This record gives sequence, structure tokens and C-alpha cells, in this order.
Amino acid sequence: MKEQLKDLMQTEDLVIEAVRELVKDELKAHIKNRIDEDPELKAELKESLTYYFTSKARSVYAELKATRAAARLGLSILPDDLHDEVSEALVTLFEKEIGSVLERAL
Repeated sequence: MKEQLKDLMQTEDLVIEAVRELVKDELKAHIKNRIDEDPELKAELKESLTYYFTSKARSVYAELKATRAAARLGLSILPDDLHDEVSEALVTLFEKEIGSVLERAL
């Protein structure tokens, strides 16, 4: 009896999820139709998305420049005998951080 009830509940969850997806698809189609019907709105949305992605790219670039400047400052105040070792450590760190920044931006 427990197994049948469990199977029934899993089936119910599946049906509910399928209905949610259908509703989302219908909403997306309705929104797309509204946008396609209004060329001015479509152009405005396209422009706003362009601004959005441009600002994201500028933000990533600003983070990279600030990080580079901070690293240069840090290296400039180190004693000469630590310079090479810390430089290598920073390169490894930057590789990881740049990957992380790009993942967040995309």
C-alpha cells in the first residue's frame, strides 16, 4: 500500500510539474506575441538588453582593472626575494578568479 501511495504521489508531482511547464510556455508565447505586435516595444526591449549586457561587460572589465591595480601595488611593496614566488601565486589565483568572474557575468 505504501509503495502504491508513493508511486501515486510521484505521478502527481510529475503531472503538476508538467502543468507548470505548460503554463510557463503559454505565458512565454503570450508575451512574445505582445512584443511582436508592438515594434516600438520590441525595439525598446532590444535596446535595454543591449545596455544591460554592455553594463555587465563594463562591470567585469572594471573588476579586472581594479584587481590588476591591487596586484601591482601589492607586488611593488614586497621585498625582492618574495617577488617571484608571490607573482606565481597571484597568476594561479587570477586564473581561478577570472574564471569565477566570467561565470558570474555569463
